[in-house]
Amino acid sequence: MTEIDVSDVVHREARNRQALSLLLNELHTKERHHLAIQVQMGKVDSYVTSVPLRWVAANVGFAADLPIFTESAEGSKRIEVNPDTIEMIQQRQPNWRRQQDMTEYLAVRQHHKFPPLLLVAYQHWVYEVDSDKWGPDGSAMCDSLTVTSLEPNGTYWDLDDTNTLFYALDGQHRLMAILGLRDLVTTGSLHALDENRKPQNKPPLSRDDLIKRGGDKNAIHERLQHAMDERIGIEIMPAVISGETLGHALRRLRRVFVDVNKNAKSLTKSELAQLDEDNGFTIVARKLMGRHALLRNSVDTTKTTLGEKSPSYTTLHHLSTIVERYLVESRTPPQVASWRPVKSIPNRPDDESLEVGTSAMTEYFDALARIPLHEAFIQGKPAGDIRKADDNILFRPIAQMALAEAVGKLSHEGISLGTIVNVLTEQEGRGQLRLTDPSTPWFGILCDAAPPHKMRRHKRHEALCCRLFQYLLGGGISDDVDREQLRVNFAHERRVGVDDDHAIDIKGRTVKLNDVRLPTPWR
Repeated sequence: MTEIDVSDVVHREARNRQALSLLLNELHTKERHHLAIQVQMGKVDSYVTSVPLRWVAANVGFAADLPIFTESAEGSKRIEVNPDTIEMIQQRQPNWRRQQDMTEYLAVRQHHKFPPLLLVAYQHWVYEVDSDKWGPDGSAMCDSLTVTSLEPNGTYWDLDDTNTLFYALDGQHRLMAILGLRDLVTTGSLHALDENRKPQNKPPLSRDDLIKRGGDKNAIHERLQHAMDERIGIEIMPAVISGETLGHALRRLRRVFVDVNKNAKSLTKSELAQLDEDNGFTIVARKLMGRHALLRNSVDTTKTTLGEKSPSYTTLHHLSTIVERYLVESRTPPQVASWRPVKSIPNRPDDESLEVGTSAMTEYFDALARIPLHEAFIQGKPAGDIRKADDNILFRPIAQMALAEAVGKLSHEGISLGTIVNVLTEQEGRGQLRLTDPSTPWFGILCDAAPPHKMRRHKRHEALCCRLFQYLLGGGISDDVDREQLRVNFAHERRVGVDDDHAIDIKGRTVKLNDVRLPTPWR
């Protein structure tokens, strides 16, 4: 190729790009038109584009409001409404209790992100019996979405949203948050709602509060001013496709609705913890998972509960809670209280304080690793055997969380980790860390007093377990009123029957409630 030929090619490409730029700019400035790309999956064409958040707030409704999904559709006598579909749509309506938190996320978090919405495009002719868009055989003559191909291959399309209504098949909570952001920006506040969209007697989320908490007043103010100009991805599918009857269209939408809602897998708390880059306690927990011998390859990162036979020591969700309880109660690092979000949106702590927290938790687990059954676990004894055969409470997450909180409080009072571990080692040897033995403090507290002694996981049982750890490891309670209240709670949980005035005392005898005594402090 000669030098002249190369120059001609370069100039031709430049002219083509300039022409394309002019055409795209013309389409971009054309009101109610969008440049879209066609997507084809499962014999269903859809169109992908992006729109400002203000467009979503002004043009998108919820799936339950889609006319062909409502009872009123029966009035047309052209399709049979499926009650199961109606019921499922009602069940999948957004929980408005989440609106404030999700709106705050959009308003405060600088690097926020929502996935695209899946929308259905509906036009009024769909229910007009005399419309010329229905053929003699009842089949649609066109899609209920106006699109025009921009090139022969049919990849790029001009999407016209004139006279078109849109409904969110997937992304209803995202839509709810965008509506909340619009209200926050335009009115200055967003009222708290219950799950059914009724006002709650709680303080509203205000723009001024967000600016105060955000630190940089000008930055937050600037972000809120332009928040509704941000763009989000949308994928649009027609409610009715050319060639299908209204009944066929409804069945297709039902299937899609089921696929994207009923069959979608929600992330567990442990799976979410794997991804969280802002919660300081979760970040420390993940660091420990890879560094500490007790936790390495022994933390379940998918479940939020552990079965008795599980090979794991704990779950990532519970490990994050253990970290939070210990660090907050021990006040390590000193600024750890700020790691907890003011409302729902955590701010990532600085790297230095994260390392201080990780170091403190490493010392904590180093101490636990010296307890004999923890040593045996590190050396290969299965966690399931320790739970079942040894009946050990410290391999159950509820006791792990209670112990971490209690030890954090005792550490802040000046009791060393070494002292606490020495006491736990001695008591483990005496069988006092067994779950289902009536002569231990945990019988009736962490398991039912009556056979088959099922685990108890209610927060009140966890709180009582923590209080017992404080009492036993801290040397008792000097205040008579506090000690008697602990005794009453202890006796209440060890009752033989729910309405019985008898309970099992620490010696395994059935006695009256008033005769149940607390165990002797361990130190």
